[in-house]
Amino acid sequence: LTPDLRMMRSVVLFALVGAAAAFAPMGMPGLRPARQTVTMMGKEAKDGLFTPIVKAGKKVLGEGTVTKIRGDIIGQHSKVISAFVDTSDTPFGKIALKQIFKLADKDNNGVLDKAELQDALKRLGFTHLGDKQIEAIFERADADGNATIDLEEFMAEAPKTLRTNLIKLAKTNGNDLGFLS
Repeated sequence: LTPDLRMMRSVVLFALVGAAAAFAPMGMPGLRPARQTVTMMGKEAKDGLFTPIVKAGKKVLGEGTVTKIRGDIIGQHSKVISAFVDTSDTPFGKIALKQIFKLADKDNNGVLDKAELQDALKRLGFTHLGDKQIEAIFERADADGNATIDLEEFMAEAPKTLRTNLIKLAKTNGNDLGFLS
């Protein structure tokens, strides 16, 4: 079997076993998650919706295999995010960024102030960003130093900010859903 077919077979087996585990009786140890957190990669991995699938996969495939599959999937997902962000220079990407800018510009004055930027980032789901990080994004984007971000400045900064924070958001969501259990 080719590596791609082996990966696909592992993922399908992983999903099937996980689906069965989701319906396992409470008395089957290891297949029903206790509401707890475990430390993984130096952080607290939460139990979530997919925890039974992950735990069943570890029992069937082994922890090393599940860790490799998870790493491969995270790597592929990061590549998809990067490829998406790389479209920012295409006509479609420029239209998308202009629409994001237009939605962020609440007062329709053609520029973003710090409050509008902060609100836009939070609405995109980047709740992990603190005030200092948002301030740094704003300062980086405000190339002319006039305390606002115009469309051209936004178009230049947005791809970097999106790439970094979409990947962080994906990791947070994966953790919250129990993929890191």
